[in-house]
Amino acid sequence: MKYFTKLIIKFSLLIAILTGCSSKIKSTQTRPVLTVAGIIHICPENKIALIERGKNPKGLAMFGGHVEHEDPVTAFKRELFEELNINDISNLKFIGVYGNPGRDPRQHSVEITFTATTNQIPKAGSDAKKVNLYTFEKLNKALNEQHFAFDHVTIIRNYLKNIDTCNVSKFIYNSDKNI
Repeated sequence: MKYFTKLIIKFSLLIAILTGCSSKIKSTQTRPVLTVAGIIHICPENKIALIERGKNPKGLAMFGGHVEHEDPVTAFKRELFEELNINDISNLKFIGVYGNPGRDPRQHSVEITFTATTNQIPKAGSDAKKVNLYTFEKLNKALNEQHFAFDHVTIIRNYLKNIDTCNVSKFIYNSDKNI
């Protein structure tokens, strides 16, 4: 019976959208959706992989997606494999939680972010139109010049302030610079 009720609600919403009555229907979403995203650090090349999104919202982004009946770490690993074809990681670390309303123009989402290292070279898959590998110098330039989806530019800047993977002694974060 529950399945039938959900089916009727979805069918009614579809009819409303197709007939132009969607503005009269209030959203049933009352809570944010849970998502994950990540920064993968390629070693020993000492580069960061970012994707160019193939779907809206367009722009550079970290890989990621919805948590689907799984814990966030499992979702992170699944999305890493789906979008970058990487299945061997180490140094998995928590970056933070980001959830300001408006960070995702499609819906209110709360994103748990992680970082990890790998020696695998990423290849674009699923939502990733293209994978770009950035040295720290090029990443700093991209943060100031490129369009990023969501609030990923903020997350990446926070990550760079606290980075400690792949023996990145060549990169020193200078708080006087606007990265």
